[in-house]
Amino acid sequence: MTTDIFEALGLDKNPFSMAADTEGYFHTDTTKQILEELAFGILSRKGFLLLTGEVGVGKTSLLFQLLRRLEAEDLVTSWIFNTMLNKEELLLAIARDFGLQAPKTANVAHLIELLHDFMVKQNSVDKNCAIIVDEAHNLSLPALEALRMLSNLEVGGRKLVQILLVAQPELKARMDEPKLRQLRSRVTIYRELIPFTLEETGMYVNFKLAGVSSRFKLSKVPLKILYAATLGNTRMVNLIVERALYAAVAFGDNELSIRALKAAVTEIASCQVEVAERLGKKSRQKKTIAAAAAAFVLLLFVVIPLFPSESGNRSLLGLVLSGSSSPEPEKKSVSVVVPEKTRKIVPKKQGNLVKSGKRENNSLTVAPKKGEKRKNNITKPVSAPKPPKAYRDFLRAVGLLSLLPELGKAVDSGNVAVLAGALPADVQMLKMERLPAQSRVKFSAFPWKHYARGGSAWIALWKPPFIVKDFYYGYRSGDILTLQKMLKKLGYYWGPDDGMVGPLTWRAVNGFQKDMKLKRTMWPDPETVFWLFVMSGGSETLTTS
Repeated sequence: MTTDIFEALGLDKNPFSMAADTEGYFHTDTTKQILEELAFGILSRKGFLLLTGEVGVGKTSLLFQLLRRLEAEDLVTSWIFNTMLNKEELLLAIARDFGLQAPKTANVAHLIELLHDFMVKQNSVDKNCAIIVDEAHNLSLPALEALRMLSNLEVGGRKLVQILLVAQPELKARMDEPKLRQLRSRVTIYRELIPFTLEETGMYVNFKLAGVSSRFKLSKVPLKILYAATLGNTRMVNLIVERALYAAVAFGDNELSIRALKAAVTEIASCQVEVAERLGKKSRQKKTIAAAAAAFVLLLFVVIPLFPSESGNRSLLGLVLSGSSSPEPEKKSVSVVVPEKTRKIVPKKQGNLVKSGKRENNSLTVAPKKGEKRKNNITKPVSAPKPPKAYRDFLRAVGLLSLLPELGKAVDSGNVAVLAGALPADVQMLKMERLPAQSRVKFSAFPWKHYARGGSAWIALWKPPFIVKDFYYGYRSGDILTLQKMLKKLGYYWGPDDGMVGPLTWRAVNGFQKDMKLKRTMWPDPETVFWLFVMSGGSETLTTS
């Protein structure tokens, strides 16, 4: 795209630049968890850490966010981008990135000694050292062995250097080989950065557009086209949406239209084999479905007529093809209830619509069943069944009886999201496998699995005192202070009550989740916050259904 195109769109810059994203980073739940865990691993001196991800999912952009989060720490870093190096060249690059002077002729022993002396000095003034190696899948076995030797450097039981390897999944596969088992045994934290989901892809694009005050917005149908071509790969999303903006200007569209997305996908597919393969796979799937449909039609018209039907010598299809009508089904007596409004609009001259009825004053009446009293010449309609008492009790406890229809639909469809989407902003839904035996926290519980198929054993509604939206190293808020106090009361946190997320807070949340057998999300998710309030005493009386 040219500068003129961006000006035509009213944008100051390209929101989908291929450069690593340092400003306006789009966070997902996964990226928040990875950042917090990597920061914890480095600050608590865990030694070896490994982050993998496919090409183009945003590993380097995530590393920039990690370094920004660690800026305020006493941390000295060396970041290696070029990994097409032998072991001597790698150690020399690390030393120079730390600001050390080393001759090109230095051997491995000299370089490790130089690095060891530097790290000991940093440790003596309470500073930590970290080596981040990007594109680590390109490292040779001797180079990986050199990094392992560095990871052995310790003083007083403390690791002198933390090593973060960032690589494509091939490195994880290599480390599973027996010859790298010593290195593999030193990896204390391993995380994988995955592509966006469909929903996250749409949120990412609209987040980027909003960040440059664009009038464009990605709607549902174009989003499906984009996701089918990219499967949430950040780099491919950037490529295609950038081209789609260009196409939108060319077409004179005021939005990211379907034709703009299709044009962009077609152009990118000409030079990106992954996109072309996905489009080809989708085309093959359509052809397969069409072929299956044709085969089914052939089966109907060729094979089925060869078999006799139960009612005679010819099949039903044969009767249809020959123009014959099927045998008239046996007539049965049917009792019909006609509402009063329907009675009043029945035409005067009309045949006997109901065998058991008779005409009185040009209106249709229905003969009552035996033992049934006649009232106003019609039978009283049957009222709709009331929802079960458990439904009403569950919603009444939180003042949401008006959501009975949504709860009924959710149970009937087995989709709890139907109810969740109708809840007011201050009410939160939890999907739980067990309930607290005793608690002062006010909530209402419903045995979901008893009434609906699949899903959690219970769903619970409650009004949380707060919702933790951010939980990364250095983040500070009053909600974090409340968390620290509850965790300290339960014996999980022993740090200062400063309301700041740090390694001790992260470790306390992680330990609580582990002991309570909760999902290990590594952050205070809604269920974790609920159980923290329950276990620490809560504030109100328990209400369940």
